[in-house]
Amino acid sequence: MWLLLAATLLCVPLVAQPAASDNSATPAASFAYQSDREPLVPLDGRWRFHPGDDADDSKGWATPTFDDSSWPLLATDKPWSDQGYPGMSGFGWYRFSVLVPASHPALAMELAPMMTSYQAFVDGHLAASVGKMPPNIFPNADWNYQVIPLAGQADGQSQAAPHRFQIAIRVWNSPIWASYIGGGPSDQIVGHLMGASDLIVVENAHHREHRRLLFVDRFAYSIVAFIVGITIFGLFLFRPGEREYLWFAILLISKAVDSTLTVLFQVYSIPPVPIFDIFDGLLVACAQVAFVLFLTRVLKARKNLLWYVILVAALVSPIFNVAYWPGWLSSATGGMVQVFCLLPSSIWMLVILGAAALRRNVNARLLLLPVVLVQGLWITDNVIIVLNQYGLPIEARLIETPLVVAPFTMHPSLLAELLFLFAMLAFLIRRFTIASRREERWESALEAARQVQNLLLPEAIPQIEGFAIECVYRPADAVGGDFFQILPVAGSGGESNLLIVVGDVAGKGLPAAMMVSMIVGVIRAEAAHTSDPGELASALNDRMTGRGSDFGSGFTTCLCAYLSASGRLVLANAGHLPPYRNGIELPMPGALPLGMLTGVSYELITAQLQPGDRLTFVSDGVVEAQNKAGELLGFDRTQALSTKSAAEIAEAASRFGQVDDITVVTIAFQGAPAADLSALAAESLTRGKS
Repeated sequence: MWLLLAATLLCVPLVAQPAASDNSATPAASFAYQSDREPLVPLDGRWRFHPGDDADDSKGWATPTFDDSSWPLLATDKPWSDQGYPGMSGFGWYRFSVLVPASHPALAMELAPMMTSYQAFVDGHLAASVGKMPPNIFPNADWNYQVIPLAGQADGQSQAAPHRFQIAIRVWNSPIWASYIGGGPSDQIVGHLMGASDLIVVENAHHREHRRLLFVDRFAYSIVAFIVGITIFGLFLFRPGEREYLWFAILLISKAVDSTLTVLFQVYSIPPVPIFDIFDGLLVACAQVAFVLFLTRVLKARKNLLWYVILVAALVSPIFNVAYWPGWLSSATGGMVQVFCLLPSSIWMLVILGAAALRRNVNARLLLLPVVLVQGLWITDNVIIVLNQYGLPIEARLIETPLVVAPFTMHPSLLAELLFLFAMLAFLIRRFTIASRREERWESALEAARQVQNLLLPEAIPQIEGFAIECVYRPADAVGGDFFQILPVAGSGGESNLLIVVGDVAGKGLPAAMMVSMIVGVIRAEAAHTSDPGELASALNDRMTGRGSDFGSGFTTCLCAYLSASGRLVLANAGHLPPYRNGIELPMPGALPLGMLTGVSYELITAQLQPGDRLTFVSDGVVEAQNKAGELLGFDRTQALSTKSAAEIAEAASRFGQVDDITVVTIAFQGAPAADLSALAAESLTRGKS
């Protein structure tokens, strides 16, 4: 059954086809070679040539009747410098003729690229001009095929006999690059055509499209490099302390812009040669310098005299790239000097990477091969070009032969740049991952330090009859370097007194927090033995001398105060800000911060508070609060704020612009309680009798 069904399906197309006899009257296709081919003719071969220009600049050499039979013949696939006129600058003339039939469509020529300026004459009339002729000294660099219209019949019009067009091309080669670029048709480029105008336009579009396809890889690389460069620059904005992201972003963006500029120059002949030379040299130098700074950062290389010489040589290299304009150097010599200015930095990169790789540096081993490819190809390519400029028979782009030509080209240097880019991305991803893990560990350590600091700093302010105490502590980071302690001290008569310590450790973050932890421990230990501010300050100083470097912090300021129930205030200051009494700063002598010298004695200052007096202690985070304009809150504003509550002072400083830890302690003396006053009076009477 299945076989029968299959046979039926196979027979269906046969039944649907028309009978063979239906097409028997249709003739077979026939083509005529003489009449059906495209009206195009190649103009390659040998043209008449004459160096120099008309004596009177009358363009007489362009007229059809001029006798050029004595002119030598030059091939159209080589410049005149390769055919007996080496290094010749100035003018040169080419002549040839084209015979066309009596009846023909509108005609045009397509001339292959000439790296020089020229004018095309048809039957003695100027038909086209490419580039600028003298007195402009800058050469024309146009790699595109040019369409030259031919004056003659209108489309479909007949004439009595065939016509011979006399074509003359007046070429000018700039003397500033004549030793490098020969005048006339470019080396090994053929494809001069003549034919129907519409077909010539189509052929010209094909040639231009082919020219664009030659640089697809470079244009694609410029897009990728620019996107990656901007992304890496964004990483730098998030992590401004890691400058390697900045240098790598500059490196990639410079390469991307230079590749884009090269595509515009090679395909569209913009910008002009002088502008291209300037920016190309600057971008190459910028990329090289950024690369040196990047490797210096990631490999922790030393910045010695050789390093600075290498950097300066790379920075001045663009000067020699354009030194041939004013005639200071030939184009070959200028190019050679530029290469030799950049060569030391390339060698330095390879040496430092190789040395680090031998030391088992993972970063160096990851980058070594891509850097060798990029820098090696760049050096080799430029040296070959310079040798070619000196006239040595070496193909200028010998190592730049595309590895892949279809559907798009892939040049070795661009492939090396892509490999380098991928290696650098792998390196940066690895580096970013390691940094993220390190930050996570650091944040865990900060959180632990914050918890420890919260345990050390007083959570609840002791409420002592006769005193109204307020404290505000606002660290600038997760943990801070300010500290304060308010410890109740029982007097000999049973009255409640206060021991206040306020201080600031130079620095922020974990090192400062560790120092604060040690200081608070010392304060609590010493307060068990003495409540004298001078003795406490001296003990803190002796315990801290030489310990700042252990915690990676600097000096420490401190203010110790003893306030009795009767209002008697005793102060010892170790470099801290003086307190304010009712909005007026208490005068205090200068003193060294803690830990500077051993055996320091701190002078005691005494004062008597009256009921209703307010005492205010602040850290320098209040005075040094800074707004967006860079203006400090300052001592005058701080003094004006000192009569307010601790919360109001801290909030005002924070709103103004907090840049450091803020600590504010205010104590309002309300007077001793009645019981304390009786005890104090009895104590005074007893002392008087004794």
